[in-house]
Parts: sequence; C-alpha cells; structure tokens
Amino acid sequence: MKKNKINYFRILLIAGLVFAMQSCLKNNEYYVDFSKGAPAVELPLAAVNANEPFAVSFDIADTPTTYYAVINVASPSIPTTATTATLALDSAYLTQYNADQIAADPNNQTYDLMPDSTYSIDSWDVTIPAGAREFYVPIKIFTKKLDASHVYVLPFTIAKASIAISNWNHLMLNIGPKNQWDGIYKSSGVFTHPSYGILTWDFSAGITQSLATTGLTSVYMSQTNTSIGGFGAGLEITVNPDNTLIEVFNGTTTPTPNSDHYDPATKTFYVSGSYSGGTRTYKATLVYTGPR
Repeated sequence: MKKNKINYFRILLIAGLVFAMQSCLKNNEYYVDFSKGAPAVELPLAAVNANEPFAVSFDIADTPTTYYAVINVASPSIPTTATTATLALDSAYLTQYNADQIAADPNNQTYDLMPDSTYSIDSWDVTIPAGAREFYVPIKIFTKKLDASHVYVLPFTIAKASIAISNWNHLMLNIGPKNQWDGIYKSSGVFTHPSYGILTWDFSAGITQSLATTGLTSVYMSQTNTSIGGFGAGLEITVNPDNTLIEVFNGTTTPTPNSDHYDPATKTFYVSGSYSGGTRTYKATLVYTGPR
C-alpha cells in the first residue's frame, strides 16, 4: 500500500512538473505555438533578419565559391509528403527597400543589385523530400568579379510553392569580398564598468575578437570580450587612408583621443571608446592571428 502511494505521488509530481514547464514555455516571449498552424514554406534567414539584408563575405578566389540558400517548411510535425517551391529574383523588393531607407533617413545604407556576371544559379526550383524540413539552392559566387566599391545585395523570394508561403520570404543576401582587416584578433586591454569596476587582461588570457567585413574599409566587432566574458557593446571600425580610425561604439561615433590607429606592419588595431553616456569605457589592442 505504501509503495502504491509513493508511485501515485510520483505520478502527480511528474504531471505537475510537465504542466509547469508547458506554462512557462507558453508565457515565454519567444514561445510560438505551431500546433495550431498550417504548414508554410519560408526562408529561415529572412525570418531571423526580419526580411532585412544579411551580410555574407568571402575570400577572393580564382574558382567560384558556393553559398547554400536554405528554404524551410515550418509545420507542427515533419512533413510526410514532398514540398516543392520555386525561388525568383526579387529586385522590386530591393528597390522598395532602398526607397524606404532614403525616406527614413537620407544617410541610411542602400544597396546595389548584384550583376548577373557575379553569380550563377543552376535551378531556382526546390523539392524538400518527405520526412525533411529543409533543402537549399546552391549559389555560385564569382568573387573575383565583385567590385569592392559597391555594396551588393542578391535579393530573392519564394515565387510559388505547393503549400502556403510564409511572410518571411524576402531574403536579401548582402554579398561582398572580405577586406584585408577581416579576421580573428587576439586581444589585450582595459574595460571600465559601473558594476564590475576596472577589468584588465592581456594576450596570455587567450581572449580573441572576431572582426567581420561590413564595407570596403570597415569591420565590425560584435561584442567587447574581457577577462570575465562578453559585454554587449558592438564596435564598427572604419580605417582611413592614413590608418587613423573612425569608431562607432554601440551606435554612437566615439572620439579617439588615444591616437587610435591601425598598424599595417604588425596588423594591429589600437582602439578605444565609450557608451551608455560614458559610464562604460573600453581600450584595447587587437593583433591579427588568422582568417575567420
């Protein structure tokens, strides 16, 4: 009898935990209840970037580089039948996007349509097999034909499909060659934070930063890495012809009183900045170690 009671209470406990977990998930701001939705085909990168441009950069090479654009089926369960879809160039969406950018702010970034000579797609048709959720379209990029003075976008959409098409169906690939500053850098520096105080670290800590191409002479560091982890402070660096720097720290152009510059002989950045009204400051040396 005692054993039966224990088992009974154990079942109640498990049921309660499952119910609690489901409630927590449903209250979570990221929870999406797919159980009641009809299957739809979408471009997952468009969903992640809210149909905004997504930057990808490549090393310059004599042979074409292949990029795989993924198409996905969003559904409560894995499809039991094949799903077909056809992608198409979406230049009208790019034109409207550029117009909206200029209307919002004349200084906003606009994009050029990638010339036909810079890429090749063998087929725009996709078949996602039964039992699978995604497939892809291979895009060959001729990196040697990319003009680094342009900011290119290859825009495409889902033109038709055998099931419903999601709203996330405008993928704008911002494709460009990696510039000479793109790469992984080892880091040393000092970071001042109102809660954590003054943090220092040196190269021996093995801390690295990733600098990704954002333009002809600019790179972006997604966060400040310190001896105790990362802080959400993005830094965009533009290298001037004289190797001085323009630094945009967390969306704000930052004065560079510390003789910030890039040393091409040693492939080293000397950067500094502040954000949150100057309550958080950052000064670091970044030395190139290799490609991303």
